[in-house]
Amino acid sequence: MTKSNSTEAKTPNKNELSKNDYLCSVKANKMIRYIKQLIKNFNQKGGIFLFLRAQAVSQIAAITDNLLAFITKKIFDISNIKVITLVGHRFEAYVVATLFGQICGGILSCFVNYKWTFKSITLKLKYVIIKFFFVWIGSIALNTYFTFVLTEWLKETSLANTIFGATNPDDIFIFAKLFVSILVGFFWNYIMYKHFVYKDIDFRKTFIRNHR
Repeated sequence: MTKSNSTEAKTPNKNELSKNDYLCSVKANKMIRYIKQLIKNFNQKGGIFLFLRAQAVSQIAAITDNLLAFITKKIFDISNIKVITLVGHRFEAYVVATLFGQICGGILSCFVNYKWTFKSITLKLKYVIIKFFFVWIGSIALNTYFTFVLTEWLKETSLANTIFGATNPDDIFIFAKLFVSILVGFFWNYIMYKHFVYKDIDFRKTFIRNHR
């Protein structure tokens, strides 16, 4: 009799099971609502969420940029092309690959930022493209120049030969490019996008006010 009572005491009844199921359901619903609100904030709100969206787009553009630059450089290597002449000047193949990646990454960044990151703005796309073009030229110049400087320095170190061998030491450019693109993306691109490219600025009023 005592053993039977002990067994019955350990077996949960239907009410207890229903209560546990209800509590689990409440917790699950709260978690789902929290995740939905977090996604909504990430997609729509400003402040830190705007910064996170901009950084997400920056990383997507950087991946596209670096991937296409690396593939282009490998195509040049397979074709045994080390130097390319453009507009009367000779450039290392990796410099041209860097430039091509920058162009593709820049185009992607411009449209995704306009449609998603800064989507609350009322500025027309054509004005965004004009302003983006000037910022993008600066970004290309900074990325290309400092990637070249850092790559040429790294090529003279044992690191390039250790990783890529003596035949393709300039492949170290992809590491230099990644490092430079992160710095330029934060200290140039994000600041210029937020305060210039995607900001509705009345240049006529600004010009008149500054020349009074």
